[in-house]
Amino acid sequence: MSNPFDKRSVTEMGHAPFCRARVCRRLVLLALLAAAPVLLLAQGPPEGRGQRPVAPPRDFRQPPDQAPRGTAIIRGVVLAADTGTPIRRAQVRAVANGIRENRLATTDAQGRFEFKELAAGRYTLSASKGGFVGLQYGQRRPSESGTPLEIGESQVLDKLVIALPRGSVISGRIFDEFGEPVANAVVNAMRYGYSQGSQRYLPAPGQNSRDTTDDQGQFRLFGLPPGDYIVSANFRAGGEVTDSIAEPSGYAPTYFPGTVNISEAQRVRVDISQEQTSVNFALVATRLVRLSGTVLDSQGAPVTAGAVMLMPAEGAQGPAGMLAGGERLDRTGAFRINNVAPGRYVLQVRSFPGGGRGGRGLVFADGAGELGRLDLAVGQEDVNGLVLVTRPGATVSGVITTDTSQPPSFTPDRLQISTIASPPATAMPGGAARVNPDWTFSLANLFDARLFRVSAPQGWALKQVLLNGQDITDTPTEFAAAQTVSGVQVVLTDKVTNVSGSITDARGNPVTDAAVVVFPADDRLWTFQSRFIRTTRPDQDGRYEIRGLPAYDDYLLAAVQGLEDGQASDPEFLARTKRNAADLALKEGETKVLNVALK
Repeated sequence: MSNPFDKRSVTEMGHAPFCRARVCRRLVLLALLAAAPVLLLAQGPPEGRGQRPVAPPRDFRQPPDQAPRGTAIIRGVVLAADTGTPIRRAQVRAVANGIRENRLATTDAQGRFEFKELAAGRYTLSASKGGFVGLQYGQRRPSESGTPLEIGESQVLDKLVIALPRGSVISGRIFDEFGEPVANAVVNAMRYGYSQGSQRYLPAPGQNSRDTTDDQGQFRLFGLPPGDYIVSANFRAGGEVTDSIAEPSGYAPTYFPGTVNISEAQRVRVDISQEQTSVNFALVATRLVRLSGTVLDSQGAPVTAGAVMLMPAEGAQGPAGMLAGGERLDRTGAFRINNVAPGRYVLQVRSFPGGGRGGRGLVFADGAGELGRLDLAVGQEDVNGLVLVTRPGATVSGVITTDTSQPPSFTPDRLQISTIASPPATAMPGGAARVNPDWTFSLANLFDARLFRVSAPQGWALKQVLLNGQDITDTPTEFAAAQTVSGVQVVLTDKVTNVSGSITDARGNPVTDAAVVVFPADDRLWTFQSRFIRTTRPDQDGRYEIRGLPAYDDYLLAAVQGLEDGQASDPEFLARTKRNAADLALKEGETKVLNVALK
C-alpha cells in the first residue's frame, strides 16, 4: 500500500487537501451546533433568572484508579472553638493510609463537610483554616495525634465536630545595634519537640510561623498553637555591610531577647488565642566571613558540575537543616560562600553526573553523583583553601522473597524498598527504590550505616533482611564508598501479628483521649524507627489495634495521655513508661486481645 503522505500521493490528489480541510471545518461547525444545548445546560441558567442554588460542601476525590470506591459516609461541621460559629471554607482532609485513601473537602457557609463513597477503614480527619490552629478530630493537646475514626461499609458517621481554636500571635520589631528598624529580616518561631528520637528545637507548625520584617522592622507570627516558643531573626539581605576599613560585617542569627546563643534565649509563652505583641530585640552585629575552596571527585579531578550547601550543625544556631548558604561550583571546581556568621556548620557537596545543574537552595535528593561532607567551626577570620573530596556511595542489590518461597499475593509495583540512617542526625542522603517485575531491586548512593525497611500492602510485613546468610534486619550496616553489594534477601511474611483491645478509665468507661505504646523490654532495641516500637490512638469507641509487630517474647504495653508525636522514640520516656507497663508476648502471626486501664 502506498504512503498517503509521500510527495507523489499529494500531487495526484490535486485540490484534495483544500477540499478535505473545508469538509473538516463544516463537520466541526455541525458538532459545535449539536453540542450547544448541552453546553448551555452545563453552564446553568443565566444570572438573574431564578435563585442560584447553594453550593454543597465540596469533596475533591482522587481518580478512581488511585482510591477504592466504597459506600461509607463521614459528615460533620467545623466550628470556632471560642464562639461556636461555623467556619466556612475550611479545608478538611480524610486520610486512611492502609487503603491509600486521601480525600479533601471544603466546608460550606454553615461549616459543614461531607465525604461520600469512602472505603471501609480507619481514617484520620483533620481541619485547617487561616488564623486558626489546625487540628485532627479528637485532638486535645498540641503536638499529639487525634482520634482515628473506624468505619465499615455502608456505615454513616455524622454529627462530627472539629472545634478550631483561634491561633496565638507573636509580634514585635527587629532593630539594629543603633536602634534603627531592620527591614527584610527573616523571623521564625521554634518550639521544643521530638524528632529523630530526641528532643530539639523544631519550626513551629503552620505556614505563618515565619515572617519577614517590613520597613518598620515589624513582624507578626500568627495561627500558633499555645505553648513556649523561641523566636529567632536572621538578616541576609543579599549583600554584606562594609565598614570604613573594608571589613565585611553583618548580623549573626539572633534569638530573643538579643543573644546569639540559643541556650540563653528567652522563651515566649502564649496561651490559646493570646497575643504577645512586645517581642522586640536587636540583632547582634558581627564580622561576617567568607568560605572558599575546591571540590575534587574520588579520582582527584575538579568537580565542575555540582553545588555546595552550608547548614548549621546539630544544636548550633537553631535546628539542623536550616540553610545558611549555598553556591554552585564553577568550571574549575571552586566555590565561595559569603556572609557567614561565626558558628558551627556542616558543609555538604554533591556532584551532578553528566553536567547536570543544581542551584542555590538545592535540597540534595537521592540519585546518581558523588557526595562529600566537612564539619566546620567558623570564627572571626575568613576560611580559605578548603578542599572537599567527594565519594560515590555504595550500590546494593537483592531480591524479594517470602518465608514460604512462594511469590507474594500482590504485584511488585506495590512494594517499596528504602533505607534509613542510624544514627539519623549525621546522615547523608539515603535511597529508596521500587521493585522490578522479577522481584529484584537495586539501591544506589548509600552512605553511613543503614537499616533496610519496606513499605508493603496491608497483610504483609518485613520478616528478615539477610546478607550472606547473616540477619541484618535490626543491625545498622555500613557499606564502603563505591562498594557494590549483591545478594541481599528481603524476606516478607503474611503471618502478621495483631494486638487489639480497649482503653478504659478507673470506672471501666472507654477512653479516647489516650495513646497505646508497645515497646521491647530490652533497651538496646530503643532506637529511632525501631520495628519493635509502635504507637496508636484508640478509635471513637475506645478500641485500638496494632498490626505487623515482629514476633517477640518480651514486649511492654502501656496507655498514656499527652503523648507527643515522636516521643515514643525517646529512651527517657520509655524508661519512665516501663514501670507501669503490662507484659506482652507475640508469636509469629498471633492475634491477641489486651485491654488496658489508664493509670
